[in-house]
Amino acid sequence: MQLASRHSTVSPNIHNEPRAEALGVKGYQQGPLFPALLANQQVSTPGPAQQDDRIVHTVEEWLLDKYALTQSKCTETTYRDIVISLRTYLQERGLDLDSSANEIASNIQRWASLRASGSKRQGNVAPSTYNQRIAAISSFYRWVIEKGIYTDSNPTKQLARASVQKYAHARALNAQQVSVKLKSIDRSTPRALRDYTLLQVALNTGRSAQELASLTWRNVSIDGEIVTLTFERCKGGKTMYSSLDVQLSKALLTYLHTIYSEQLDILAASMPLWVSFSDRTYGQAIGSQTIADICESHLGISTVHTLRHTFAFTMDQLGAEASTIQERLGHESRATTNGYLDRLKKAHNPYASALARAFGVEEVRL
Repeated sequence: MQLASRHSTVSPNIHNEPRAEALGVKGYQQGPLFPALLANQQVSTPGPAQQDDRIVHTVEEWLLDKYALTQSKCTETTYRDIVISLRTYLQERGLDLDSSANEIASNIQRWASLRASGSKRQGNVAPSTYNQRIAAISSFYRWVIEKGIYTDSNPTKQLARASVQKYAHARALNAQQVSVKLKSIDRSTPRALRDYTLLQVALNTGRSAQELASLTWRNVSIDGEIVTLTFERCKGGKTMYSSLDVQLSKALLTYLHTIYSEQLDILAASMPLWVSFSDRTYGQAIGSQTIADICESHLGISTVHTLRHTFAFTMDQLGAEASTIQERLGHESRATTNGYLDRLKKAHNPYASALARAFGVEEVRL
């Protein structure tokens, strides 16, 4: 059964708006909400708006049941965006999420390979992105089938997963180079001070873009000179705590005093740590895309996860035990952490400088 109306305002795009010393920190009811597809079930046909709402509500029920209470906020948000993106793609072709599996399977495969409109990159998406999209859609259909809401087969069962080399694109930045770039940020403006402090917090905690973006004043605890940040609903539904270095604690509080004046004691718990300075969203919380833009502007990288890689690699280079790095990253398995670090260290040759000296490499002047 297909919906009578295919209107949607949702864009098909699914991408929208170490130690402190090493990185150079300086002081400064559940119900059948999906349209009924049960065989021989007699139901009245609701209006287009009602049908549309039922699918939207079903998606939210699925997220609440499967992810909202047990997984990270990042997973919930990403999976919502993925399903909405697919739905918009299907609607543009006269289909919807409640269409037959045979009708939508090939469309799912084509959609999962597409880059977001306006992407700077060419060609199909990375295999890991393709697989993540298929996994999200498969999870949705497994759930609606289990609930008796959708009686056809899971359309993603027909689709092969892309071959992925684990952590193939993992990359860590050089801590000394990062330190130089951070020092070059002119912190005389609130925006630049925000950028500097945000990047330092990211590099010193190893948290993801979504986890950083979700920070509010209630996630800040101050004990003497030390600030502890609480990151709620991290990967696996965990709550992570990060106590900052004294200098970084001072830098964060300096930034917050600059943004919110001296009234931190009476600041509402819901106020965001990282605020927007754009005309359209001034004072509101920034999102993951803005954090990516900040990374690109100051560090020349477009992937925020590179900061997490840099955190892990720098911790390893500073002599941290693998168990400590595992704990800070929030990995369940030591094997995951070891695989992570092994990939990051593949290009690192600790004897590179000694080799250059041995072969008499000299500076070339133009």
